[in-house]
Amino acid sequence: MSKTGNTWFIIAAATVAAGLLVASLGIPVWHLKMESPQYQGPEALRVRVYPGSLAGDLREIQVLNHYIGVHIPEHLPQLRWLPIALCGAAALGLVAAALPARARRRSLFCVALLLSLAMAASAGLAQWQMHQIGHQRDPHTVLKGIKDFTPPLLGRVKVANFEISAGLDIGALLIGAGIALQVGAGVLSRRSEVQKRLRPVPPTPARIVEHSLVA
Repeated sequence: MSKTGNTWFIIAAATVAAGLLVASLGIPVWHLKMESPQYQGPEALRVRVYPGSLAGDLREIQVLNHYIGVHIPEHLPQLRWLPIALCGAAALGLVAAALPARARRRSLFCVALLLSLAMAASAGLAQWQMHQIGHQRDPHTVLKGIKDFTPPLLGRVKVANFEISAGLDIGALLIGAGIALQVGAGVLSRRSEVQKRLRPVPPTPARIVEHSLVA
């Protein structure tokens, strides 16, 4: 692939990555489902987490949680800064793609790394919050025989007569694809830089004359 072709491909990859990151703002990144004999199939209670908000059967779950002494926070800190991180990574990725090859490579890798760290920090904070939910409970709850628990970030757990399952949603896949495209653009920038270094230098008139005199 030519240098021009590489540049256009890198810009296209960064543009698609930015689009995916921005699109993820309106799509759930994580979901939780609670099923019991009273809430089965389409009646199951669900929570959807977007990068900047919570949605689903929050009020119903909050009422049920009073029976086991659990309080679910309505506002999570990561939902305030995660949209900023996604929009910032999208914008910085576009800027990085327009830089010279060496700066472009480093900048794209840096943007992808920072966004990955932001997502990892958000997931770690969410896991800690869920641990707090299941362990810092009201001692005067109605149902006293339920042991402390931790709702899963990924997977299943049974609490009382509820089966709780959780997992990543489409928004998380879009973010992952955006990060992968930024890394791919950085790798391609590195290849372009290496090819430029290895490209033979055409002989100049002075070198031709020098070679003739030596001969």
